[in-house]
Amino acid sequence: MSEMNKLFVCGAGTGDPAQVTPEVSAAIEGARAVACAPRHLHLVRGHANIIEMTDFKECFAKLRKELALGDAAVVVSGDTGLYSLLPLIQKNFPGHEIAALPGISSLQALCARACETWQDAVILSGHGRHIEAERILAAVEHNRSVVFFCDASHDPAWLCRLLSEGGFSDAEVFVGERLGAEEEVFSRGCASFLAECLFDPLSIVLVINEDFTKKTPPLPHDEDFIRGAAPMTREEVRAVIIEKMRLSPESVVWDIGAGTGSVSIAAAQLCRKVCAVEANSEAAELIRQNAQKFRLHNVTVTESTALAALSSLPRPDVVFIGGSGSELAAILEQIAALGGGIRVVVSAVALKTVAACTELLSASAFENFDGAQVAVSRIKTVGNTKIWSAQNPVVIFTAETAAEGGN
Repeated sequence: MSEMNKLFVCGAGTGDPAQVTPEVSAAIEGARAVACAPRHLHLVRGHANIIEMTDFKECFAKLRKELALGDAAVVVSGDTGLYSLLPLIQKNFPGHEIAALPGISSLQALCARACETWQDAVILSGHGRHIEAERILAAVEHNRSVVFFCDASHDPAWLCRLLSEGGFSDAEVFVGERLGAEEEVFSRGCASFLAECLFDPLSIVLVINEDFTKKTPPLPHDEDFIRGAAPMTREEVRAVIIEKMRLSPESVVWDIGAGTGSVSIAAAQLCRKVCAVEANSEAAELIRQNAQKFRLHNVTVTESTALAALSSLPRPDVVFIGGSGSELAAILEQIAALGGGIRVVVSAVALKTVAACTELLSASAFENFDGAQVAVSRIKTVGNTKIWSAQNPVVIFTAETAAEGGN
């Protein structure tokens, strides 16, 4: 039965035959059939039964037939545990015994050529996948070393231009082109210099930022912010708001009526992206200044009324509404129209806003409606005495957009 036969997933390393491990060579030699991409044909030359891997569906169908008769092998780039085809192979061969044989990855080869260790590096890839610029910049901002896998759309020059525009023009960059091949090239220079060079799309980049900044602790204090005349959510209330938002590292957040951006900044430390919407130009500039002070690259500021801006923003996972004026009902209607599962958090001080939130968020367009009043008193010195000074109570409402049709 085919389950008794083994499918070897073999890490080809950089593609240099001298770097292929003896274990991988033995598995290829002993396999009834071996599948590989055209650029790895030189590693299996002489094998009697080669399946060229140009179409996954067709290749996997041939492999299943061969597995019914004996062991088979698939040669994959680099190491089986790093951005490899191993997960796709496991998905397509359920019930088969799969053995992963590691190889020397291009990451290892590049770091060795640069005489750098990589155990603390952040590893990112733009190879055939979407990656946001702010994620790359945040990684370089807060880490000494970042490794980036390139492709034709995200080549080393593109990365270096991004770094230069993001304030890292002096970062040291190592580029390995076609590592392991006869025509391999190894380059080194600052980001601003390499941004003007031409590179092979089959490249890997190591960025060294000796001036990286440590991440600031979450939930900053009021005195940590650049202040202006715009209102700011106080830190005790802000802490409750952040907890109610239930953020994950992949959350996309809208902060509507963002003021000085204190909630935007606190949220951006915990999530993937924050879109701050603020109509007041002075307040919008304060948000930009605070994002720069906290070295956050994942905060974008839209200087506009909410209703004019929302259609241009990426779909949110969480929406916080701190200021909306007469637009509240229309804003919530637009959010509800985006579909189910969006968490909505609204802070309200005025009684009319409390009444409006109670009515709107408990309607059929939303579910899991809840509210909590936060009343904070702070110590105040009067003469030689310290007393409690009460702040305005704030009601924090939460709900989630309902699936189509509502409750």
